[in-house]
Order: sequence, then structure tokens, then C-alpha cells
Amino acid sequence: MENALRSAKRLFVAATVISVLGFLSALNAEAAGNEPIRVWGHGHRGQDYILTLVKSWQGAYTGTHPEAKFDNELYGDASAMGGLWTGNADIAIIDREPNFTEADGYQQGTGSIPFGIPIARGSVGLAKHAPALIVYVNQANPLTQLRAEQLDGILDADHLLNDRRLRTWGDVGLTGKWRDRPIRIYTFAVQSEQVQFLERAAMKGSQKFSGTLHTKTTAAAIAAAVRADEYGIGILDSLVIGVKAVPIAPLGNPRAVLATRETISAGTYPLAHTIYAYVNRTGNSVPTDVANFLRFVVSSEGQDIVKGTGQYLPLSPEMDAAAREALK
Repeated sequence: MENALRSAKRLFVAATVISVLGFLSALNAEAAGNEPIRVWGHGHRGQDYILTLVKSWQGAYTGTHPEAKFDNELYGDASAMGGLWTGNADIAIIDREPNFTEADGYQQGTGSIPFGIPIARGSVGLAKHAPALIVYVNQANPLTQLRAEQLDGILDADHLLNDRRLRTWGDVGLTGKWRDRPIRIYTFAVQSEQVQFLERAAMKGSQKFSGTLHTKTTAAAIAAAVRADEYGIGILDSLVIGVKAVPIAPLGNPRAVLATRETISAGTYPLAHTIYAYVNRTGNSVPTDVANFLRFVVSSEGQDIVKGTGQYLPLSPEMDAAAREALK
């Protein structure tokens, strides 16, 4: 009940902010005498998260579509979906799929499910640019890799992906002195954006963590805890030294990989963010101006722009092709 009340409160506050921002955007558009494509979402007021990339896309697009105009209100993921269902945004950019509250709000507001396409992949260790989560262990730990279901067994009290909870290092195959030692988990607070993403990416949406969870406020504090605890495992979103990164094998794939630019773009690293653009659709139709712009974003030229900015990462060819197909 407490979680539901918090979610409802966040939704109310977000809707109020969205209405005010939307009203101001409408006034600006009317004063300018045009109808821009309104882009909301991933970002923060006064800070540049994805704004450089978005403006690069828009600048290149207007080179061949000089009539196109844009209004960017990139003030955070929490405002993005609400901007769509209140009619104040044409494109909502978020660094993940909508959570339950956002998807439910959209369905209640529009009567349909959200429609989105991937437009880029998150970064490796670049703060505020949707960095992938990375699993670390102490340098003394002989662990060489984890399967996705093993990671779920360690983290998730419900073990939704594994057949049992994994409590000791012996449960993941270590022997000798490691066999009976408990696995102690270090990560961010459970209400943080990082852990909410971890729940979706590694725990099949479960919100019940193992009893050995220890929370920290910063990535540096998590890394320090793993350095000091021979039997610790840490999940954070930064590249750090003095601890060992663990390759992760996705579900159904025996090959474990580290978080790199290549594995994230290829979609083979399972704890990486995907950047999505969500839009309103009537039936199967996306407004022509919005669809044309998004087709450019997921074109080879648009993805070359992602490469050129160096902040986010381009889509794999397969994901890129699926995005273009979805816009037909």
C-alpha cells in the first residue's frame, strides 16, 4: 500500500509539472508562429544528458527538412510518458522501458499501450548518460563469470530466473575456502534509479532482495566496500579500479561478456540501457512529421551521428532494422 501511495503521489506531481511545462511550451510555440515537434524526457534542467545528441540529430535533419522545428524539454525520464498522454509532447525519450506506473498512466490517459522504438544504447561508465550496470568482485575472488540466472539467484529472494537462491560462493561453483562463505551484496539504495533498473534487467521485475544486501549512496562507496570485503559482490554503474569486473552471460547464451562499447552496441551485454523514443499512435499510424524524423534517427546517417558524439552508443544492425520496420 505504501509503495502504491508513493507511486500515485509521484504520478500526480509529475502530471502537475507536465501540465505547467506543456502550457509554457504551447505559449512559446504560438508566439513563434509554428508547430514544433516537442521532445520530452531523459535529461535534467540546466544539464546536458542527451541534449547534445538530440540537437545533432535535429540539426542534420533540418538540413534536408528545413521546415522542421523542434522544442526540447529534456527534464527527466519521469516527465516523459506523462508528456505524451497529456498531449504536451510528441516524442518521449527515456533510457529504459516505461515502469508500471508510467505505462498504467499512459493506458489510462489514452486507452492504448505505449509505442516506442530504440534509438540508441547507453554508455559505459559515463555518468548521466545511461551507463550500464557492472558486476564487480574482490580482486582475490577466483570467479571468472556469472550466468544471468546465477546473478538473479544471488540478488533475488524470489529467484524468479534461477531454480533456487544462491547464498554462498560454493553455490556458484567456487571451492576451497570460498565454498561455504556467504555472498554479501553491495549496491545503491533500493529506491534508486540504478536498482530499479537492476530489478528489471536482472531480476525479472522482482523487488525482493537477498537478506545480505548492503546499500551505499555512491559508486565509490560500493567499490570501496567490495575492495574491503573478500566475499563481497558489488553492482554499480561506473568503471572503477581495485576490484574485478565479472563477465555476464545473458539468458540462453553461454558466452559471458564484459560491459564494453562493442558488447553494449551489439546487445550481448545484459545489464545495458537502451534509449527509447515513445510516441502517440492512432491505430498503427504515427504522425507523419514525427515518423519521418524518427526514421532519420534510426537511419545509418542518424546512427553515425550517435557514434560521432561519443556519449551514447549506436544500435546493433538488427535492432536498427527492427526499429525502422516498426515505423512503417
